[in-house]
Amino acid sequence: MNWRWKLLAYTTIVFNLLLIFSYLSYLADPINSIWLSFLGLVYPVIFLTNIILFLIWFFKKKLLFLTTLICLIGGMYHHSRFIQLNPKISHDKSFKSKLKVMSFNVRLFDLYNWSKNEETKSEIISFIKDENPDIVCFQEYYYDSYNDFVTRDLILKELGLKFYHESFTNETNKNAHFGLATFSRYPIIEKDNFSFKNDHSNHCIWSDIVFEQDTLRIFNTHLGSIRFNNSDYNIIGGKGSPLWPHQKIPKQDIINRLKIGFIKRSQQLKELLPILNESNYNKIICCDLNDTPVSYAYNQFNGLYNDSFTISGLGVGGTYIGKIPFLRIDYIWHDKNLKSMNFKTYPFEYSDHRAISVDILF
Repeated sequence: MNWRWKLLAYTTIVFNLLLIFSYLSYLADPINSIWLSFLGLVYPVIFLTNIILFLIWFFKKKLLFLTTLICLIGGMYHHSRFIQLNPKISHDKSFKSKLKVMSFNVRLFDLYNWSKNEETKSEIISFIKDENPDIVCFQEYYYDSYNDFVTRDLILKELGLKFYHESFTNETNKNAHFGLATFSRYPIIEKDNFSFKNDHSNHCIWSDIVFEQDTLRIFNTHLGSIRFNNSDYNIIGGKGSPLWPHQKIPKQDIINRLKIGFIKRSQQLKELLPILNESNYNKIICCDLNDTPVSYAYNQFNGLYNDSFTISGLGVGGTYIGKIPFLRIDYIWHDKNLKSMNFKTYPFEYSDHRAISVDILF
């Protein structure tokens, strides 16, 4: 074996170990073990690298293909949270009705024209209208009551969602509002919200919605914003806040911002989970988690609720549109006693996140 193959063999062993440790990241609280959190974040890259190495050694007919295969098979639980090949479409007549729920981080409806398309807001509304959901949870929602960038009135008019719950954490002036919003075809009888202690721009709202003879509590939350700057986005893909001519190009600081985000989400979950668990209503949770399925934050939710993508998703579930493949950070969870079908991850790139939806069956 020449030196090139020896180097490839050592590389294979290293990436086998990295894959194994990335599997463990969902068990490790970032407050205590931050390095595992980073491995979990780059799991898609490590996974794809192992696939390539497996194919090389398999066609080379060398034993290292077997060790790589064992490592890949050992992570089937995690792989199934990124890729699903078993879509379920309900035709069961025992379910008399369904509720279509959509979650979408709309990136302020392209307020700063990141997409270089002045029609983005209208295209978002048209897309949602075509999909016809009963409930839509928006993260990074924006409403301006003064200028012509109006969103709430357009949603009420075009989508037929007569009931809404808005909560704003950031107001640049008395008219411009940034936050979360839930719109519903069915009455909202109670609503509440709270901001996290370590970042008041991250918060959660919940809306009690009457659907037929049942009352559902719909949670809409945005956790652990990382606040990348323009220099960071140049590396990972996506768009940050606009850089005005008088501003200097910021220093790239991805690693430190990610570290802060991991720890921030761990702390926020300690506040959020007790609030989720105290409700006696059936719960549906729409969440921009800013973290992947191989993460401590995801595991805290998934131990209590069903991830609807794993029940009826099809294909790769990636929701963040950037340079890292398969980056799935948006979720719809629901109580384990509820049934769901027809999960969709939409391909459209109106934001830096893809919209997702699922049918909850009754």
